Amino acid sequence: MIKPFVLISVWKFAGLTGLAADAPVTLAGEELPHDVWHYMAMPGDEVNFSAPSGVTVFLDDEAVQGAGQFDAPSTPGIYQLEFRKPSGSVINDVSLFVLEPSKNIDSSGRLNGFRMGQYPQDQPKGFIRLDEGYGDIKVSPSFRIGQFLCKQQPDHWPKYLLISTPNLERLEYLLASLNEDGVTDADTFFVMSGYRSPFYNTAIGSAKLSRHMYGDATDIYVDVAPRDGVMDDLNKDGALNKEDANFLYDYAEELFAAAGDTPKGGLGSYGSNAVHGPFVHVDGRGRPARWGR
Repeated sequence: MIKPFVLISVWKFAGLTGLAADAPVTLAGEELPHDVWHYMAMPGDEVNFSAPSGVTVFLDDEAVQGAGQFDAPSTPGIYQLEFRKPSGSVINDVSLFVLEPSKNIDSSGRLNGFRMGQYPQDQPKGFIRLDEGYGDIKVSPSFRIGQFLCKQQPDHWPKYLLISTPNLERLEYLLASLNEDGVTDADTFFVMSGYRSPFYNTAIGSAKLSRHMYGDATDIYVDVAPRDGVMDDLNKDGALNKEDANFLYDYAEELFAAAGDTPKGGLGSYGSNAVHGPFVHVDGRGRPARWGR
């Protein structure tokens, strides 16, 4: 795997002014919503940050003095970014994804052998490179990067994908609320479909502008009691069918409608067919969209 342990500008906040002791950690001006999170940058991008006074930042377990910004590594890969107190305890653990530029897609539509295909519009600037054995890297408290892989070329590595910060915020909020309300005790959702390359999206006949191609959509279900590869009986009617997807859809719709600061996006409810059970589509497109109910 490309996981270079190259030191870049890493910083120590002791002596910085204007930062209260309880100030939040920010990257590119955005407060990190969870203590475990992710950040994506192009090679060499300048990344601005802030953190409480006295916090030291480590990149791949090495600290270097700096002040307020650093340049992302020049080599695409996955780096560990930690914000540590003087005691050594980590207050924020960030998976820093330095993206493989989309300009490296060759004339056949492949990126290092991975079939990307052609984007119909708004081609992303770059993609997360994932090598074999690194699927357990966390992107949020409840989700790992490997859950979002495209279902193509199972034996080919590296693979490429994208994830969406707004959609992960929605997924985390929905999961936490379901657990708090006692609907389930799941530690994550089963992600039936996450990122789809344009090649794969076309092959399965999905929508031309599917949000899945941008890492901004997930098809999910709760699979805990029992863990058997299908949606749990969420509405407790003794049957596993579309009514369970409808239950999750209705719960999510009400939850998101009442949450003014949660990113807006789409919801869809789907029943079973010959290859899958019921599920709910969740995306972070930035505006409400509803279907299938």
